[in-house]
Amino acid sequence: MRCASIAWACAGLILLTSCGSPVTARRVGPRDVYAQDSASILDTGEPSRFTRIVLTRAALDSVYERSPRIALAGLYGQALRQRSKDQLLALAEIAFLIGQEDKDRAAFLGASVYAYLYLFGPQANGQDKWDPRTRIAADVYNRALPRAFRSPANGAFEPVAGIRKLPVGDIRIEVPQTSVVWPMGVTFETFLPADEFEVEGLAASYRRAGMGAPLIAERNPRTPGVRDPFPADLAIPATAFLRIEGGLPEVADGTATGRLELLDPLEEGSIMVHGEAVPLEAQTTTAYAHLLGGQSPLRNEIQAFFGTSPASEGGGLGMIEPYAPGRIPVLLVHGTASSPGRWAGLVNELRNDPQLGDRYQFWFFTYNSGNPIVYSAAMLRDSITNLVHRLDPEGKDPALREIVLIGHSQGGLLVRLAISDSTVVDYEAFGLKVPEAGDTDVEGVADLREILFFKPLPEVTRAIFLATPHRGSFVAGGRLGRMGSSMVQVSQRIAKMPWDLFVVPAQALAQGENPFERDPVGAATAVDNMAPDSRFVQIMAEVPMSTRVPVHSVIGVQGQGRARRGNDGVVAYDSAHLEMAASEVIIRSSHSLQSNPHTVAEVKRILLEHLESPDGVESPEKPSESKAR
Repeated sequence: MRCASIAWACAGLILLTSCGSPVTARRVGPRDVYAQDSASILDTGEPSRFTRIVLTRAALDSVYERSPRIALAGLYGQALRQRSKDQLLALAEIAFLIGQEDKDRAAFLGASVYAYLYLFGPQANGQDKWDPRTRIAADVYNRALPRAFRSPANGAFEPVAGIRKLPVGDIRIEVPQTSVVWPMGVTFETFLPADEFEVEGLAASYRRAGMGAPLIAERNPRTPGVRDPFPADLAIPATAFLRIEGGLPEVADGTATGRLELLDPLEEGSIMVHGEAVPLEAQTTTAYAHLLGGQSPLRNEIQAFFGTSPASEGGGLGMIEPYAPGRIPVLLVHGTASSPGRWAGLVNELRNDPQLGDRYQFWFFTYNSGNPIVYSAAMLRDSITNLVHRLDPEGKDPALREIVLIGHSQGGLLVRLAISDSTVVDYEAFGLKVPEAGDTDVEGVADLREILFFKPLPEVTRAIFLATPHRGSFVAGGRLGRMGSSMVQVSQRIAKMPWDLFVVPAQALAQGENPFERDPVGAATAVDNMAPDSRFVQIMAEVPMSTRVPVHSVIGVQGQGRARRGNDGVVAYDSAHLEMAASEVIIRSSHSLQSNPHTVAEVKRILLEHLESPDGVESPEKPSESKAR
């Protein structure tokens, strides 16, 4: 009897406790809790916990499991009656899910509209930047927008105006401008979603967080006969921003308007929305990598070096962004058998540095690196002078007279000749006789005088040498260098110049010899010029650099031995060292050190120093102590 009573009592307790479920806090790891709090439709394919809460409150969670479209319609109706801000985020996530599963552009557009209304609509009432829902809504907006305007044909972003359907209702899309326009008639009308590209080959990929769909804009074909300093296949970052006029009721009855704007985030860092400055999302590295990936750098570099490329005689100054008054130009000059693409790692870091990115603009000099160095250096000087005059003919921008030159390897020799004075050299000390102007009427002599006689460029106020062979390269003077030099095809324009009539040893002239066949000063290849025993190296050592231009050296040394007895595989330390350098940094690296983290850090330091004294200062009488990294 007692046992039966106990059994009935237990059964009664079970019945009583079955009226509710046990609640507890189960201990898990912090990573699991963070994942639960931060997860959204974008990374897990499932709605965030915030949307789950909204569905539960609306008694639509089971409906959602059966049909997200029906759940969205039901939630939409409740949102029109209750006007809850949280419901807008839930609508955005569910619409994004429908867009992904059904490849439905209308659903993606709905996700963008609902996310925008969550952030900026009548019910927004300001945003709590610490609320994770704010970032989720912005990310849903940014990811959905390019898919709402995705071309079924090629996947590009198509800014098309007209009436567009949404999951509920319609919206009128206006597109005031279908292209991004740059100076000099450069336009961009082809847009690719940047979030569909993965960057390879760079140490870091930079993204500026904000609102808008990050795009890659490709340049329209260049107008025939028109020249500008921008690459023909230029790609830039762009941002699409859809501004919604009207709230959820207007969207439901089809009277809302969406204004689609195409913006250049390099020029406009933010956009005004209801009196608030909203930063624009941008993926600067992705666009830069897309530009470089569309080229074949190694093939182009080899062809340009050997003179076999149809465009090998071209080149000059190039820009990858519009001229920005007030920003100091940093002009990068590549080395032998190289190209501007080799600066990618360094430029990516400098452009995205918060202290430097909006204070400098980056230019590139391209040249046939097999041509005589004095010829390429003359091209560099002319290019700088001409572009500065073209951009600022009245001389109103002082930043264009504070240029920083950075040269790698042979490019450093071009930089050196841009800040040097060759008119003070005693050529007779080298056994050379230089005719005075007018002594000969041979065609081309005037050009030769401009090439061989020059003053420091007044626009340049600082120079950085990277692995530069000031006293020649032992590779250029060896068998490999001689073999490479023999394969270089010097252009007809250079070959026709009367080098032998312009600068020749007096004794050789008397004997009827042409000394340039064995030891040329100008009409040789760049490899010949860089041989340590060449007459070019000997004369260049006597050409003084401007004392008003501070110069800095970054020198690579391989291995772990004594740095000052080492080399980088191409240039010895003794050749790269300059007594007059304001600073010198030695890094353990091969010759290709442009993107080395220590090189990047040193260049950043120098550019920050340049902001404090951009006009240049006299170099110290004694060289600064070199640092090894």
